[in-house]
Amino acid sequence: MKYDRRHFLAGAMASTALIGLSGCTTVNPATGRSSFTGLYSVEDDIKLGRQEHPKLVEQFGGEYENPRLKRYVVETGNKLARGTEYQQFPYQFTLLNTPIVNAFALPGGYVYMSRGLLALASNEAEMAGVLAHELGHVNARHSAERISAAQMAQLGMLLGAVGGSALGLGSEALQIGQQIAMLSIQSYSRQQEFEADTLGVRYMSRAGYEPDAMVTFLSTLREQSIVDAEMRGLPPGSVDQFNMMSTHPRTKDRVEAAIKAAAVSRPDNPRIGRDTYLAKIDGMLFGDDPSQGYVKGRLFQHPELRFQFQVPEGFRLMNGRDQIVAQNQSGAAIIFDTGKVQRSRDMASYLQNEWTPNTPLRDVERITINGQEAATGWVRGQDRRGGTVDLRGVAIRRNAQSVYRMLFVNPAKDSPRLARGFRETTYSFRRLSQAEASKIKPLRLLLVPARKSDSIGGLSKTLPYGKYNESWFRVLNDLKPNEALPQNRRLKVVAA
Repeated sequence: MKYDRRHFLAGAMASTALIGLSGCTTVNPATGRSSFTGLYSVEDDIKLGRQEHPKLVEQFGGEYENPRLKRYVVETGNKLARGTEYQQFPYQFTLLNTPIVNAFALPGGYVYMSRGLLALASNEAEMAGVLAHELGHVNARHSAERISAAQMAQLGMLLGAVGGSALGLGSEALQIGQQIAMLSIQSYSRQQEFEADTLGVRYMSRAGYEPDAMVTFLSTLREQSIVDAEMRGLPPGSVDQFNMMSTHPRTKDRVEAAIKAAAVSRPDNPRIGRDTYLAKIDGMLFGDDPSQGYVKGRLFQHPELRFQFQVPEGFRLMNGRDQIVAQNQSGAAIIFDTGKVQRSRDMASYLQNEWTPNTPLRDVERITINGQEAATGWVRGQDRRGGTVDLRGVAIRRNAQSVYRMLFVNPAKDSPRLARGFRETTYSFRRLSQAEASKIKPLRLLLVPARKSDSIGGLSKTLPYGKYNESWFRVLNDLKPNEALPQNRRLKVVAA
C-alpha cells in the first residue's frame, strides 16, 4: 500500500500525542509520589464523577430514603473530607438502597456506601474507616491512573494503524474511555489498597476517630464472607463478586501495616461512637427492599406484584433488580424473570416462537399452574466447557402483554434427580391475595437490650437465612463462633 504525505503526518501526530501523554506525570499531594495521569486532569475527575453518578446510583437500587441516616453518613463523610488534600473536589456521600455489602468511589469525590454494609458495622468509627478508605482512593487518584493506563493501551494500538482514521479506520477505533467509570468499582491492586488504607488512617486521625476501627471492621467483613461462602457451598473465604472483600482485596496484616505506615499522631481521646451509631441504624431496612420482593430461605415473595414460589432444598435464592436466581452446589440453577408478549395468543406459542425462536423445543406442553395459563418445554445443549446440559422453560401468563418465566438449567446427568424438585417449584408459583400480600412486611434491623433469658437461637430465628441464622446473628453482633451471648450491651436483631 502506498502512503502519501497526509498519511505520514497523521501517523506522526499520533506518535507525538502518545509521547507527550507518556510524559504527563505529576506529584500527588496526598501520596507524595509521582503518578502517571496522562492528560487526565482533576477537572476531568470531577466531570466524570458528576456524569456517572446518577447511572451508578440507579444501578445499585437508588438512594436509601431515610433522611436521618443519610444526614448521618453525609456529616461523617464531610468531617473526614475536611482533612483531605484535594479540597477542590465537590465531595458527595451517598447511601445506596441495597443489601449488597460494598462501598466504592467515583473520581472527583463521589463516595458510596450500601445499607447492607451499615448493618454489619458496629460503631461510627468503623463506618468512618470505610468512608476514609474510599476517600483515600479518590485523593490518590487511583481511577485517574487506571484511566490513563487504559488510554495509553488504546493509543498504543492506534499507533499500529499509522494515523487511525486517516487510514480508513472506523470512528469507533478512536473512541477512548467508553464506560471507563466502571474502572472505579473494580478490584484495586494490593499497592493501591495499601495506599488507600494509609491515607484513610490519616483522614480518620485528623477527624478524631480510632484508626484501629479499620481492622475490627475488616474482621467482620471476613467473617461475613466466610458465612456467605458456606451458604453458597464454596470454600471458606470465597466471596460474592459484589462483596467489598472482592472489590477491595485487603488483609488484616496489611491494614495494620498501613496504620503504622501512616505515621500520624493518634487522637488523644479517639471517637468510637458505638451508642450513637446503633441509635442511628435502629429501624433500618434489612435485606431486600419491598419493591424488589423478599427472599425468605427457599421462599420468594413479592407483595407488590403479589406472587410467590419456592425453590428445592439445597438451592440458595438471590434477588436481583431484573431477575431472581437460585443455585445449588452441583451447578444447577433456576432463573426467574418477566418477558413481554408481542403477538402470541397462548403460552405454548410464546414459549416456542418468542422466548426461544431459534431453538426447537422438545415436548412443548400446555399446563395450568394454580389457575394460571402456562406452558413448558425443554432442550438439551452444551455449556461453555462442552458439558451436556438440560434447559427447561416455563412460561406463565401474567397479563395480555407480559409473562412470568422460569428457566431450569442443570447438568444432564442430574435431570432425573432434580426433576421432582423442579416440578414442585413450577407448581409452587401462585398469586397472592391482597390480604396475604398486606401481611408481608419488610425486615428491619432493631436494637434490643440482652436479657438473661435470651438465647442466640431465639434472637436469630427471625433472620431470613434458615439454618445459617445463628451464624449471621454472630456476624451482626461481632460474636465469635463459641462466644456466649453478652449481657451488658444492646444487640442487633432482625424482625418484620
